[in-house]
Amino acid sequence: MRDVIGLREGEEVLIVTNFEGDVFPIARAVFDATKELGGKPVMAVQAEKSQFEFAERLVNEAIRAAPDVCVMLTANKLGKDPYGMTVGYVGRDGKKYNSIFNLLFHGDRRIRTFFSPGITQEIFERAVPVDYVKMRAVAAKLKKALDEGDEVRVTSPAGTDATVDIRGRRAHADDGNFTLPGLGGNLPAGEVFVSPVVRGVSGTIVIDGTISLSPGSVIPKKPIRLLMKDGYVSKITGGEDAKKLIEVIRRGEGMAREQGLKDQERNARHIGELGIGINPKAQMTGTLLEDEKLGRTVHFAIGSNFDQDAEAMIHLDGLVMKPDMWIDGKQVMKNGDLIL
Repeated sequence: MRDVIGLREGEEVLIVTNFEGDVFPIARAVFDATKELGGKPVMAVQAEKSQFEFAERLVNEAIRAAPDVCVMLTANKLGKDPYGMTVGYVGRDGKKYNSIFNLLFHGDRRIRTFFSPGITQEIFERAVPVDYVKMRAVAAKLKKALDEGDEVRVTSPAGTDATVDIRGRRAHADDGNFTLPGLGGNLPAGEVFVSPVVRGVSGTIVIDGTISLSPGSVIPKKPIRLLMKDGYVSKITGGEDAKKLIEVIRRGEGMAREQGLKDQERNARHIGELGIGINPKAQMTGTLLEDEKLGRTVHFAIGSNFDQDAEAMIHLDGLVMKPDMWIDGKQVMKNGDLIL
């Protein structure tokens, strides 16, 4: 709350959590730390929510009050906003947002936040207290390289060979600096990510590290191969985990179809993110929140992006291990090691 959020005396802090998993005792610790620093904490507890469920109305109303800081310590997800999904909120930036949280965070830049879906006490204690000065310096270099680039190519020993169009996109540094309104990200922090241009990914992606399957995440027993066609995932092969991934995607498509959201149905097979892990204390645990911050990996997400122009009901991250990566033909990662 001091080093990452930069909490100031008298600021209001809303903590949204669940009783399930490890998150409640962590939320209580954040509540106590906020009081010690002179903040005004309030905790809202709801039942655990998946990617396919709605947040409780009273939780969304508490967020609507626009506290200075909104902390999401949830066993799974916050839950969707029914008004945002069907009608939408228009931010001060003129863009449309699918939840009151995204409106206040991204659109109006009135709150700052961190969110830790599925966090455990062991992960929090190990991977949250890091050298943020050093990690932010690495993130800044990587963000600059992506911001100045037009095309990224990623290959891996498992068979990934994908080309990613990032023309006109700005990368995001989840570097643990959430001290100003409109800033926020995961804790543990430690990744730099970018939303590819819509329909801007081609080639083959092979997920041989942790993948989120809603609920939860797994390290696949057999690598999952994604074949791209016309900017969308056209074929998924692998073992039982590949079949589970197909089921989750179809569920996302079905939920969008039921609500008449054709774009979101199609975007359930879109690639919404390319991310690079840079947290020096992250370990492979099978918990996606931590694993996507792991060094010597990149991850791709199937589903919605962060630039609000390719929304979907799902966002499923999957890791590519020990990749090589080039930005506009210049190699910046070799066998997973950054060579910026």
